[in-house]
Amino acid sequence: MVVGLIVAGIIAARVFGLGEAIRLENLARLKQWIESYGVLAPAIFIVGYILAAVFFVPGLPITVLGGVVFGPVWGTVYAWIAATIGAGLAFLVARYAVRSTVERWVRASPRLIRVDGQVAEHGWRIVMLTRLVPLFPFNLQNYAYGVTRIGFWPYVITSSVCMLPGTAAFTFAGGALSEGRGSVKRTLAYLAAAGVLLVLLSLIPRWLQRRSRLAGELLKAGLVTALLGSALPVDAAADDAYARLLKAHVRSGVVSGIRLNLVDYRALKADPAFGAALAALAEAKGGPLAIGAERLAFWVNAYNLLAIKAVLDQYPTASIRDGGGLLTPVWRKKVGVVGGTSYSLDDIEHGILRKAFKEPRVHFAIVCASLSCPDLRPEPFEASRLDAQLDEQTTAFLSNPTKGLEAGPDGRTARVSLIFKWFSGDFEDAGGPAAFIRSRSGPDVAGRIRSLTDAGLSYLGYDWSLNDSARISS
Repeated sequence: MVVGLIVAGIIAARVFGLGEAIRLENLARLKQWIESYGVLAPAIFIVGYILAAVFFVPGLPITVLGGVVFGPVWGTVYAWIAATIGAGLAFLVARYAVRSTVERWVRASPRLIRVDGQVAEHGWRIVMLTRLVPLFPFNLQNYAYGVTRIGFWPYVITSSVCMLPGTAAFTFAGGALSEGRGSVKRTLAYLAAAGVLLVLLSLIPRWLQRRSRLAGELLKAGLVTALLGSALPVDAAADDAYARLLKAHVRSGVVSGIRLNLVDYRALKADPAFGAALAALAEAKGGPLAIGAERLAFWVNAYNLLAIKAVLDQYPTASIRDGGGLLTPVWRKKVGVVGGTSYSLDDIEHGILRKAFKEPRVHFAIVCASLSCPDLRPEPFEASRLDAQLDEQTTAFLSNPTKGLEAGPDGRTARVSLIFKWFSGDFEDAGGPAAFIRSRSGPDVAGRIRSLTDAGLSYLGYDWSLNDSARISS
């Protein structure tokens, strides 16, 4: 209903030529019309401006009109109030009325995926850039930001503050036009003020490029232009961003004598799907998910994606552990956002997965980005087949003698991963680590550890080197 109303309003504005009517040559007639409302003139102007912002009527002539009708000072105040409200309403329409549709468009466009990720990460800074630089269309920005991950209040506050210089520049220009045959000195003063503001605004892009690496990258790469001007595709991608990442950048290999699945971190970092996956995770609602397979799969996938992010935050690196220090190890650093809340890897592993689910197989599903970790599965975990996926992960790990389990010659001993020592308590419900290993091993391994006991366990070394495919020799 809301979408239909907006579309109808835009069509009506085009049919009745409102955009053409609000032209500079018509300012005198419009001034008389607004002034005819007397004390209600400011309210009529503000309401008209708000409707224009929502229905895609050009805002610049209306801003100038504010200066013509009310003078540069009050014109700035009224235009600024109206532009802020109009920008906020258009944002809300885009967010709550058409977001699901536009999100499908975004996922199908690599450029928009990248922009969406940038906005999720940098938020108000990007809004500040586009509002200060008069290069980007006002009306299109209002709707475009509504379908990104930025919060409403950071958007509105930043927009309001950063629209003020441009608003003042054009209302002062309108004030100069209003003086016309009046005071020459006042006219020149208004023109000078408008000119100074416009010159300063024109210098902002160059200044920002020198002062801010982010702003320079955005302007140089044209990311914001892509956000505001890209033609959105008709069809959405069938699979999600995280699944595409795993499918494209995880492959098997051998490094330092250890057989495992490796990650092409360099290519993954450049993949637009990475930003899209993080953005989706930031907005996802993990808490309300049903306790059970759905929620467990969600948090395992969240851990693995944020472990990848922890690596890429410092990439290139030799180990994920290089991202932290003695007092603040990488596991305790807030590495990413899930459902609007910042989490560390420890928060997810110990505070959610181990605490809430008490599922020992989870230790073979979450991956700490190291050679001796369990393998990163080249697909997401899914609630509908989670039990089978966890079994496969556990059996595969125990079948890998280079990091999971190396059976002894007598059936009573084995060298196993240090995971079974660090988290031995998590296997108590299964009868202890040895009993768990016996019950979860594949037939080829189980036959060689029939009499394995906890006393017969010793431990393989743990290689914390990065599970990076770049380490494979060509």
